[in-house]
Amino acid sequence: MAFCVLGLLLTAWCGAVAWYGVRSSVQPAEMAVIFGTAVTDQGVPRPALQDRLETGLNLWKEHHVRTLMVSGAVETENHQDEAEIMAHWLEAHGVPASDIIVDSQGNNTWLTALHVAEESPDGAVVVSQWFHIMRAEWALRHAGVNRVSGAYPARFRVPELWYLLREAVALPVYVLTKTPPSRDGV
Repeated sequence: MAFCVLGLLLTAWCGAVAWYGVRSSVQPAEMAVIFGTAVTDQGVPRPALQDRLETGLNLWKEHHVRTLMVSGAVETENHQDEAEIMAHWLEAHGVPASDIIVDSQGNNTWLTALHVAEESPDGAVVVSQWFHIMRAEWALRHAGVNRVSGAYPARFRVPELWYLLREAVALPVYVLTKTPPSRDGV
């Protein structure tokens, strides 16, 4: 019985995370933050990352944002720098380098949020898949960024359902473990 109740609670929570993500709407902001994800060994964005890049590019083209911050890790297996690859992709699609901020130390959502907060943007739009919007927005707000909204690619892929479950677990972990930066330098 307890297992059934736990399953129902998890299902309801997954529904809430999904609902939040798909109901996100873009608010004009200084910056869009495109969260990194895997690239190929040849340095090409995988489909999910390309979808994020296209979403960020459209925000920039439609003047919803002035700056695009690309944040990702240097992958341990193939040593590809996600953020640099993202920046090159955007430049190849017409975004001047002066409108791109590269964060190659965005190893996870929390680190990206801290790096965005260091930039002190006048608003930020999270660009990621729908299942990640709630945690990414929470992280940016908790790190001290004001006026945060979200945008996600319209394309759906079945594996995203697994990531939704992962996000449903990751968000409570973030809430319990992440500490905002000190405002007084202590």
